[in-house]
Amino acid sequence: MHLDSINPVIRYDSHGDSIRKYFSSTYFNYENSRSKNKNVLIAAFYSNKLAVNYRQALQKIPKLKEYGNPGSQSYIQMIDGYAGKYAIPIFDSSGIIITVNGINPKNVGQYQFRVIEDKQKVVLPWSKPKLFCRAYLMTKIADPDKEDELSAYLGQFKAAYGTALTFQVRKISTPDSINASVTAYWVKWRPRVVGVFTFSQLPDFLSIFKKQWTSPLENPNQADWSKDTVLKLKKDFSYNENNLIFYLDDIIKSKSIIEYNLVNGKDSTGWTVNDFDFNLVWLKNLSPGKYRLKIRYSVQRDNICTYAFTIQAAWYQTVWAKAALSLLGILATGFLLLLWRSGKQAEKLKEQRISKQLVQTELKSIRSQFNPHFVFNALSSIQGLITKNDPQNASKYLIEFSNLMRDSLKASDKEFVSISTEIKILESYLALEKLRFGFYYQIKVDGQIDASALEIPALFLQPLVENAVKHGISALQKDGQLFVLFDKLNNDMVVSINDNGKGFYKNNSSNGFGLQLTKERIKLLNQTLNDQHIELFMKRTDNITKVIIHFKNWLI
Repeated sequence: MHLDSINPVIRYDSHGDSIRKYFSSTYFNYENSRSKNKNVLIAAFYSNKLAVNYRQALQKIPKLKEYGNPGSQSYIQMIDGYAGKYAIPIFDSSGIIITVNGINPKNVGQYQFRVIEDKQKVVLPWSKPKLFCRAYLMTKIADPDKEDELSAYLGQFKAAYGTALTFQVRKISTPDSINASVTAYWVKWRPRVVGVFTFSQLPDFLSIFKKQWTSPLENPNQADWSKDTVLKLKKDFSYNENNLIFYLDDIIKSKSIIEYNLVNGKDSTGWTVNDFDFNLVWLKNLSPGKYRLKIRYSVQRDNICTYAFTIQAAWYQTVWAKAALSLLGILATGFLLLLWRSGKQAEKLKEQRISKQLVQTELKSIRSQFNPHFVFNALSSIQGLITKNDPQNASKYLIEFSNLMRDSLKASDKEFVSISTEIKILESYLALEKLRFGFYYQIKVDGQIDASALEIPALFLQPLVENAVKHGISALQKDGQLFVLFDKLNNDMVVSINDNGKGFYKNNSSNGFGLQLTKERIKLLNQTLNDQHIELFMKRTDNITKVIIHFKNWLI
């Protein structure tokens, strides 16, 4: 237990961005219908690098049901967090951080908290909170007319696997009543392969990946995606099915979490850190043979999943065929044959490399469209309007938010969309961001450009505009200015995104995920476009940052 110091992420994060980057969160309390004052709200923060499906946690870990909170309850389940009605599963040694909304330095003398192990042993007796941090969730508990600015910080707690810790808060004036309670259970956990995809099944793989990352706001009754019929546990593969994707039944947000070891007879790759920040292991260019793929999570290296499979040999990969081909090569023009095969192999490798890049880019695009951090920020802003008794603007921005989600999903299934459709998505997005930051923006199209007829790659500009808002004008608040301009230049179209933010450094990797994604996408598009070309460059002039996209021969 760490009771005397506040975790640095909680202590120094003033906007919640770092908290959402490293932690998931859970909120729980008991309803108090007899009193005008609300019960305190207990909050738990825990690592988000590894998680089971948040809405199917009880089915996957039945042990959590043993630690339910009885009585009349009120809880908030975040998009990327567990409900507090039952125990919260913890998978790594970082443990859990507990705070309480409604307790501040003025009223702390009225409250106590304690910690119980496995519902029986008191490991920390009733104590008064000593530390306070910035309130992460907007509530009005301590004073119904004022938002809680501070929360009581109870501490950061750790336990052995198979152990549960229950955190209880009470008022000293009513010692027999519990005002708030939440339980954490440390779970022994190992990976589970739920599906294996070959290169020819990439459309099926992308469909299940998209279903997994679909926001529950779009589909509140979403079923467990890991039971989808598209998922198959195939064990035998032909010689040309030697690029395999092993899909896992967990949520992964850091590639360092997954480690794997591919064993073929006596040969072993050794434990290797995964290549992707997703719940998959991608094995490429496997030779024929019998394999055992061992997978483990770096936070629990003793719990290993083993998946056995076989790559069958082609007729020409057998011993007798190789001998015959070798003899034939000596008698025939072996040099020319070798040259031809080398060229075909190089072409095949190039096609596989481009296909891999296209898939990786689509994976990142799908996930960025449903960024839970952006969804949380948008909903927090709408909640702020409701709290301020501004239902008109709250309703307006709820509509904008739903439009953005719907239009993004429609556009993600298309390779190209009209400029007017792209502008509609930008308008919805900027309206939501303007609610948070108050900046001014304008989108203007040259009168010689037919926005409803001319098409550009789908969701092409949104990452760049989001990058300008996040890294440019967000810090300026109402002084921020953003202009998106579509201009005609002979047979070309030039789109410029201008902002008066602080600017950027060309070699700085923090300029934004959206910018990096767009560069990769342009590179791949230019390999497929005929007689057309896309160029992107940036410059800063007179304290204005300009991102310019040049669509060459786009108006022919």
